[in-house]
Amino acid sequence: MLSLIMVLVFLTFGTMTYLLLAPSDEQIMIWRRAGDLRVRRGAGPQKVEDEELSQPFSERVLRPIFENLYSRIMKIAPLSLRDKIRRKLAQAGHPMDTARFIGIKAISASIGMLVGVVFFTLGNSKGPVLSQLMFPILLAYIGAFLPEFWLSAKVGQRKKALGKALPDVLDLLSVSVEAGLGFDGAIQKVSEKFSEPISGEFGLYLKEIRLGKSRADALRNLADRTDHPDYRTFTAAIIQADQLGASMARVLRMQSESMRLKRKQRAEEQAMKAPVKMLFPLIMFIFPTLFLVILGPAVIHILRNYKM
Repeated sequence: MLSLIMVLVFLTFGTMTYLLLAPSDEQIMIWRRAGDLRVRRGAGPQKVEDEELSQPFSERVLRPIFENLYSRIMKIAPLSLRDKIRRKLAQAGHPMDTARFIGIKAISASIGMLVGVVFFTLGNSKGPVLSQLMFPILLAYIGAFLPEFWLSAKVGQRKKALGKALPDVLDLLSVSVEAGLGFDGAIQKVSEKFSEPISGEFGLYLKEIRLGKSRADALRNLADRTDHPDYRTFTAAIIQADQLGASMARVLRMQSESMRLKRKQRAEEQAMKAPVKMLFPLIMFIFPTLFLVILGPAVIHILRNYKM
């Protein structure tokens, strides 16, 4: 029964691979038109072939195959999953596009299921079919979860860096506005003086302003991309000051003082958690070593006297 299941799994994966990697009619038409254009512009087939062969194997063969696979998986992925991943990728700083991440997620799940099937086939395990199928399904779930775990770690690191740099950003904004610059000019100074991820986020804000978005919408998009409570507070205060006509320099100064106080409180909170976190390493590693050093000679002396 297990051999039949393995054959069906391999046939399913083979059929899916063929359907996903087979070029569509649109791609074939694009290739034909590109070939006609090369011939019309005087680029002979031999020259084009030499240029293609000069590229590495990964760029020439593997990358187009995987890009085609990613785009096909992207088309059949649910809309809610695409929106969720697109939002998390934006919060992580766009390390890759949505289609590639969904494709990697599907390939990782397929590899996990295949490893589970091979493991049970080579192990000649006996038992109910349902219990034998649970392990490949579990490995497929773990394989699909691994890219999500990596992305969540990237989002956490980026949020931490953004929150740590915000008080310094507000100081520079406050000084720049008090020196006579407008708010957008001060944002430009921030994007020039700070490194990633600050420069990237505020650079996107300036790009949206140049494309015609209002300041309020651009600030709301900044808060959504960072998904950090301090940035939501900062953008809400700036939007309110802009709408009410309040002094921008004063608002920025107050926000800077508030953010510095929050950062100090977070540092104190982490310092108060340190003794509790140190308790388990002390019990697990330090105390047994101390007991061994202190009581070890006494135990050896008692054993020697007992033998005598």
